Amino acid sequence: MNSTATTAPQLCGLLLIDKPLGLTSHSVVARLRRTLQIDRVGHLGTLDPFATGLLPIMIGGATRLADEIMDGEKGYIFDLFLGQETDTLDPSGQTIATAEVPSQWQENLKSVLPQFTGSIIQVPPAYSALKMNGKPLYEHMRATGKLPADIATKTRNVDIHSIKVEALSSNTATLNVICAKGTYIRSLARDIAVALGTVGHCSALRRTLVAPWKVENALAFDIDNLDAGVLKSNILPPEAMVPQLPLKDLPREFTRPLCVGNVFQMERHVWPEAEAGFFLARIENHLFLSEITVGVAEVLTVRPRKKIS
Repeated sequence: MNSTATTAPQLCGLLLIDKPLGLTSHSVVARLRRTLQIDRVGHLGTLDPFATGLLPIMIGGATRLADEIMDGEKGYIFDLFLGQETDTLDPSGQTIATAEVPSQWQENLKSVLPQFTGSIIQVPPAYSALKMNGKPLYEHMRATGKLPADIATKTRNVDIHSIKVEALSSNTATLNVICAKGTYIRSLARDIAVALGTVGHCSALRRTLVAPWKVENALAFDIDNLDAGVLKSNILPPEAMVPQLPLKDLPREFTRPLCVGNVFQMERHVWPEAEAGFFLARIENHLFLSEITVGVAEVLTVRPRKKIS
């Protein structure tokens, strides 16, 4: 027992999980905490229970790198079900509108999709975690059953890089989307349906990409059959989370100032190729997110920002 308690908190890095249907992102995190016996676990980008796919999980001190890795593009494959709109814009909600599906919708889809690429304006789903007047929208909806009167003020610009048609059936289009963070796929489904002259909702959703990671490299998640050893062997090191940042092994003499958060200086010969900006400083088993500036006489000034491990 003591051995486990000693080693578990040292876990640190990124675990790529393929979330199954029906689980909340929070329940995945909670189960991982219990299985790995570590308190500090977090996820990047919430997936709704009806959604499946890539859920990056941060372990240990790697949670401090969340801000550095949230800006990558996202990829989704989703089903747009036409003729029925729900209050949640997904299959879990109540039907709030129905409409006939135009007979030529499949032919019209190709001409409609370009309207939804590039920078577009979205109104968020009524049931979302987006806050309005200090309260998440889903709490407001559950309490009142209707949107706040000033919901229009929450419109946002989002960037859709590409939309491709994967498959078509009688009333469903399967679409593949690459987009920037902050995009609501449920809103996108609703708006494409309106552009086709009907109503609709997102009936299935799978996240395939959280750049630079793909769902093909994720570990299938079976909440009833988790093996701590398998999970640990699939944890990527924290430096893999921020490949855009240089990694520098520093001499042991800098251990104390880094650990206590003190600014210190290095001679240029310690790191001849150093450039100003953020980097990962590693000393033995310790890793720090740090910032470096180059001063007069080529003296390097290092400012520790976050201790990762």
